[in-house]
Amino acid sequence: MNSPGDSFFREYWPDVKRAVEYLIARDQAAAGGAPAGVLQDDQWNTYDEALHGVTTFISGYYLAALRAAEEWARRLGDTEAAGRFRAIFESGRAKLVELCWNGEYFEQHLPDYAQRQGEVGPGCISDQLIGQWWAHQLGLGYILPEDKVKSALRAIFKYNFKSDLTGWKHSPRAFAGVKDKGLIICTWPKGGRPPNVMLYSDEVWTGVEYQVAAHMIYEGFVDEAFAIIKGARDRYDGLPRPPIGRNPWCEIECGGHYTRAMSSWSLLLALSGCQYDGTKGLLRFAPRFHPEQFRSFFSGPEGWGYFAQEVTAGKQRASFGVNGGQVSLQALRLGLVESVKVSEAAATISGRAIPVSLQIKDGHAQISFGGEKITVHRGEKLEVTLS
Repeated sequence: MNSPGDSFFREYWPDVKRAVEYLIARDQAAAGGAPAGVLQDDQWNTYDEALHGVTTFISGYYLAALRAAEEWARRLGDTEAAGRFRAIFESGRAKLVELCWNGEYFEQHLPDYAQRQGEVGPGCISDQLIGQWWAHQLGLGYILPEDKVKSALRAIFKYNFKSDLTGWKHSPRAFAGVKDKGLIICTWPKGGRPPNVMLYSDEVWTGVEYQVAAHMIYEGFVDEAFAIIKGARDRYDGLPRPPIGRNPWCEIECGGHYTRAMSSWSLLLALSGCQYDGTKGLLRFAPRFHPEQFRSFFSGPEGWGYFAQEVTAGKQRASFGVNGGQVSLQALRLGLVESVKVSEAAATISGRAIPVSLQIKDGHAQISFGGEKITVHRGEKLEVTLS
């Protein structure tokens, strides 16, 4: 959706559709019949080993892909594909809860995990909700039940975040040391640790930490998220000490400047609540940290700038400035601050009043600009006042 028009969607839809059908074919082959909405074959992943059975870690990705493909299909009028993807998604969502939910978090469904090489079993893996993290960034809603998502995140923080890693046996590599804080890849709080666990289970990775922290922000667990983030940043404070280099600009995982740490970008998206749908011209902000006094960077497909918001005298004021390029908008959607009672909206571009209409729904105010797209150019500022 982060595209100024629909040409990208039309050009790549045949390839995207084939990719999703490939996943469905794998699903169907393993299920031995109709696709179940989960993957359960050899599932190679970032841990350099194939997982087996059913996990929300891998199948959560699958559900997010099905939902994204469904929305893509609906945009292009392919209702048959959209309906097919939705049905498989619904089946997979129910199946993951049935097979993997243990009452507190999602575990691996694999009855013979103890006889397998490199599995998780009943462990609490920090990556168990990575598909939901992706879905939130794309504005796809919940791919798993909200109450279970929140419970699983609480469990990840409770069992996997360590406020002092002194004495922890990092294996096979150590990216943290004495008195460091960090989020362990996987723990077994209910027992059942396999004899040969998934590779890297006992390590700490910033790429996973930022992903989990960003997801926690989306779910409203801001304090827990900041604890994880601070733990990661404190490890890379530039002060030399074992067992790794402490360069503040190079968070070491498999190697220096490892790409996974770019998941930190999602922290900005989560904190600002930023989503941009270029084809619809819809820009959304819903700050989750000090919304009464907030400012952040913004980037889109054709321009970049900043978003700022403040609440004073019972009014919620938002400013969107473009520092480079341009941004086209048909509507601006703002998360409402609880202390403000909104019944009207006014807007200007660089001081020039423009006509708007206001709609309040689900804790958001949507400000539309006369049914047509407006363009905010470099050096211009769109200001909205809700009162």
